[in-house]
Amino acid sequence: MSDDLEKIIARCREKIESRDSEVLAWKALDWDFVGRQIDELAKLPRDARGPLFGLPVGIKDIFDTADLPTGYGSAIYEGHQPGADAAAVARLRAAGAIILGKTVSTEFAYWKAGPTRNPLDLERTPGGSSSGSVAAVADGMVPLAIGSQTAASTIRPAAYCGIVGFKPTWGLISLAGVKALSNSLDTVGIFSKDVAGAGLLSGVLAGRPGLMAPAEPGSSPRLALRTSPEWEKVAPSALDAVKKTADLAARHGADVKADEVPATFAGLADIQTTIMAYEAARELAHERRCHFDRLSQPLRDLLTQGESISSAAYDHACRKRDECLNEIDSLFGDADALLAPSTLGEAPLFEEGTGDPILSRAWTLLGLPSITLPCGIGENGFPLGLQIAARPRQDQHLLAIAAWLEQLLATTQ
Repeated sequence: MSDDLEKIIARCREKIESRDSEVLAWKALDWDFVGRQIDELAKLPRDARGPLFGLPVGIKDIFDTADLPTGYGSAIYEGHQPGADAAAVARLRAAGAIILGKTVSTEFAYWKAGPTRNPLDLERTPGGSSSGSVAAVADGMVPLAIGSQTAASTIRPAAYCGIVGFKPTWGLISLAGVKALSNSLDTVGIFSKDVAGAGLLSGVLAGRPGLMAPAEPGSSPRLALRTSPEWEKVAPSALDAVKKTADLAARHGADVKADEVPATFAGLADIQTTIMAYEAARELAHERRCHFDRLSQPLRDLLTQGESISSAAYDHACRKRDECLNEIDSLFGDADALLAPSTLGEAPLFEEGTGDPILSRAWTLLGLPSITLPCGIGENGFPLGLQIAARPRQDQHLLAIAAWLEQLLATTQ
């Protein structure tokens, strides 16, 4: 059995050693540690093997790991060694996963990019903040990886790199041992090559086996396109890809409707920004007080903005979120899921930054489960994504709809 596990790891290692000098997805790798994990797993009797037995997983460098350094994407914590694994990492290990290494994160999972490049074109960004996790999966260095999302840090990079990115309902997966940016927005994210992989990993992390094999969505999934002013910024090719996917779904029995986002839900991107800034100023209070000169300018600006937001303004933003959640049925109508572009277009050039998170801010604010699937190719030949969102706690149904759409899209490619 150890020979089989070693072969799996050897394939990952070969890919990493041949490509990561250019892609730069990994922050920390320790092959001796990987070998010790293989030895431990090889001793397990068959009936004690978990659902992830022998599967390598990449870990974003904001998750604490007891056996690997965790730097949170900042030179402030270079070489920092936590004393325990984050809850998500502990669950992965208990399920038999092999922790392959730590992947590059932007600074404290915010804006300042690390060195990671898009494996589809090294001149382009992989997106952020989960840059290393998405690049490692997209390039075949590891089959699965975990990241996070506070605005669009799972959906956007997955779309840019042409893979599946899944952000579960807020709170479904524990954030214990994860460096916080915004406590009411931060969510564990998952990267995989297909919906089945996202379901498998999320089922383990959430302790919900139903996510691993979601039931069929039914013969007639109900889908809705809810356009918003932000869609005016979307590249024509990205809009066209989403509309073509909606048409494809309709031809195969889905009930697809289109309408504008209700007025109650206008301006949610600004609400998300207010809450994120206010909470970040408190989560990163130590770094702001003791290491302000070592923070990037965008992060300094965010923390300064957060300190300037009054508690009354923050409470107003939170009440607006609560109001929208109370009116969530008016957003969905009779639809099971909403369809939207994942990004404004293809991955930008590296020097232009990690991309605009605008199209995911509202869904992250509301804690909705969302997933992105590759659904087309843009004007420059790079992937475009379809973003699908469901009501809170409807993760299993969302995965079922996503798997159905994934199968349809596969027939057209």
